[in-house]
Amino acid sequence: MTTDRELLRAGYGQTVITPPVGFTIAGPEHPPRPAIDVADDLLGRVLLLESAGVAAAIVTLDVWGISERFEAAIGERVSKATGIDIDLVWIGVSGNANSPPLWDDDCPEYDAYSAYVPQQIGGAAHAAAARLQDAELGFATAQLPGLATSVRGRAYDIDEAVPIMVVDGVSGPIARVVGFGCPGSVMGDTPAIWTADYPGYACWALSQASDEAGCMFIGGPSSDVRPFDWYDGNQTPGHADRAPADVQALGWLLATQAGISAQGALLRRNIQIGPIQVGDGPTTHSPVRGLAVGEGLFESFPNPLPAEFGIGRRDQATERTVFVCGNLRGAPFGTSP
Repeated sequence: MTTDRELLRAGYGQTVITPPVGFTIAGPEHPPRPAIDVADDLLGRVLLLESAGVAAAIVTLDVWGISERFEAAIGERVSKATGIDIDLVWIGVSGNANSPPLWDDDCPEYDAYSAYVPQQIGGAAHAAAARLQDAELGFATAQLPGLATSVRGRAYDIDEAVPIMVVDGVSGPIARVVGFGCPGSVMGDTPAIWTADYPGYACWALSQASDEAGCMFIGGPSSDVRPFDWYDGNQTPGHADRAPADVQALGWLLATQAGISAQGALLRRNIQIGPIQVGDGPTTHSPVRGLAVGEGLFESFPNPLPAEFGIGRRDQATERTVFVCGNLRGAPFGTSP
């Protein structure tokens, strides 16, 4: 007989990690430039899951990438705040191309910021632990055709799948976790404003449609993918303004499809949680860390990976919903894995 202690409990917390106006915006595409305003905040998010005596944390940040040292600092703070084994703290990024340069440990402007943000994430983890409640969890997959393209053109296949994890509690929805293999690079370099790009807008819209549930975005393998029809050599691309309206267009459609598909998720309380062995991927690429949550699989990879990697990883794990975070270390566009 299954007891309540063996069944799932979950809690969610988040914190604003937007750097100050005046700090340098970095990213893979545009030259560094000082921020003059904030369009929408960058967030750090923490989802705690506990079942059958095993606890894990899923952490996401609205940034392009993070260094190994910064990742370690996040893991240590979350582990300290919650008592969770650091090997069960999984960290991913949204692939937001308007980002603080957290992949660069040698950036004096960001020394204090880089030291403080892990403390903020630790605080969000502590808040999530205080909100743990009986919960149930399930998975779904949506499709998002036509909203991204290979840099080589429309004739080339990309991964249009959107994996979704739904976590609901006794008090209502707790969190939605979604992934998509397209860089958060819709916004142009002018005006120079802090924004979480389309992943941030999609999370906001999905949260609004899910009774204020927390929402986390994981940037999938997409080194050869661009938003809309922005393939190399296209002389008449759509959404050419690269303005907030274009960010909202992609984010809204992602949120809509994810919200519809999430309604079909089969939710369960009897969930197994545990680490997966590093190096279990379908190629020689090795994930930084892997986490199994019920029928879900979370993996983060340090290097930029093409769309075909995400497709292949999903084909290798047909009985699971796979969330792959590509390019955790924040390599620029055009970098080979």
